[in-house]
Amino acid sequence: MLRFFRSYNSVVLVVILLIGILTWLHIFVETELVSSGKYGTFIFNGWLANAPVWFGFILSLLTAILLVFANARLHLIEKISYLPALCYVLLIGGIPEIHLFNPVLIATILLVTGFIILAGAFKSERLSYHFFAAPVFISTAAFFYFYMYVYMLVVWFAIALWRPGYWREWVFSVLGFALPMFFAFSWFFLVEDDVSRMGIFFNEMFTIQRIVPSLSISTIIFFVVGIVVGAVAFGHLLRYIGSKKVITRTRYYILILIGIITIGMAIVTPEMIPMAWYLLAFPMSLMVASYLATIKSARWGTIVLAILFAGVMVAHALFLSTG
Repeated sequence: MLRFFRSYNSVVLVVILLIGILTWLHIFVETELVSSGKYGTFIFNGWLANAPVWFGFILSLLTAILLVFANARLHLIEKISYLPALCYVLLIGGIPEIHLFNPVLIATILLVTGFIILAGAFKSERLSYHFFAAPVFISTAAFFYFYMYVYMLVVWFAIALWRPGYWREWVFSVLGFALPMFFAFSWFFLVEDDVSRMGIFFNEMFTIQRIVPSLSISTIIFFVVGIVVGAVAFGHLLRYIGSKKVITRTRYYILILIGIITIGMAIVTPEMIPMAWYLLAFPMSLMVASYLATIKSARWGTIVLAILFAGVMVAHALFLSTG
């Protein structure tokens, strides 16, 4: 099984697409499902909340494909592979209760795009405008999903730890984050003549709720499976990251930082734990894909992949039996 998914051909892509359809099949047959605007800003709830629920499936597939592009562009795995898309489809597919069109899907796509741009800044040590462009996407993501501004910490840690120390890159990062805010303020001031809506937006953005969510048994089980698989991949990465090139190591460090910040964000605001899985699955998918692509023992790699598949099937069986 692992040998098949390691190959890079169109058949693998078709199989991944079919797996995605099967894991999201319940949204196509359940007529009462509606899109979720939970933790979405008034921009999402005002303009996009009435979009069809299956639109979430399309966005999840776009994210999976974007991860393949990220790997091909950044060379996180030596060979071009569809494994990042497979891992993302499986990690998201195992939690049916979050299979809705929701703001975190849009935010995840913007975050992945920002990561690709940010990671591209390490091709050279020259002054980089990537530190302006990446915060633009992070700031734009905050207009759809709360708390996305915390990922500016990733940008600032990257500048502080892995850059030569250009002060202008710090300025670029602040200006990049402020640019979408400026355009939004201009829109509400000049077009809608209602600047108070920006105040509503900022109030929503920085309001922290500590309500512990009620998770289904299927979700809890798959969380455990996903975390175990992610821990195995993370341990493998820590052992072998020293053998990778400096630029590749830095890009993996950024991925790890994104994962740590996402976990911290979920701890501070536990109610967003189910939806935050979309954000956490992004770095996890690339790390698990790296493990599956580089593990020398094909048997162990197959076992890990089989555990992930089994977790998805068990989670869906429990979800359908209790739903």
